[in-house]
Amino acid sequence: MKNRLLPTFLFLAYAFLLLKIMVFKDLPMLRIGHLHLNFGGTQEGEANYIPFKTIWFYLIGSRGMLIGGINILGNILLLVPLGYLMPFATPGLLWKQVLVYALLICMAIEGSQVLLKVGILDVDDILLNMLGIFIGYWIGAKVQQGKSSKKTK
Repeated sequence: MKNRLLPTFLFLAYAFLLLKIMVFKDLPMLRIGHLHLNFGGTQEGEANYIPFKTIWFYLIGSRGMLIGGINILGNILLLVPLGYLMPFATPGLLWKQVLVYALLICMAIEGSQVLLKVGILDVDDILLNMLGIFIGYWIGAKVQQGKSSKKTK
């Protein structure tokens, strides 16, 4: 239990930070050199219920390769830390359970954006966010396995 306290706290703290950024838009703009990432403001448009439709447009560069790359990588990378912390906060978590949790978390993010009218429902965002959680989970599970095998030696 004691070993899970810090990862659980970090998981909840990062989830709160994601809510502030992705739902409440409390971080309106992030500047990295000449690159400006705009998280703030409301977005209007049609919802996307067709898997890979938005991803495809980003990959072919119809909205600019930089915008596409930032959107795809951003949707993945923002959720990697949550997935990474999962095996530490809840040891023994199976990939099927991670799938359910990832789907619920990502649907909650997208649903909150729609309800608060600060985003557009896009099934591709859910898929990319879920991929981020799975990548983080896989990395965290490998790190946890490495720590477990060192303890048994």
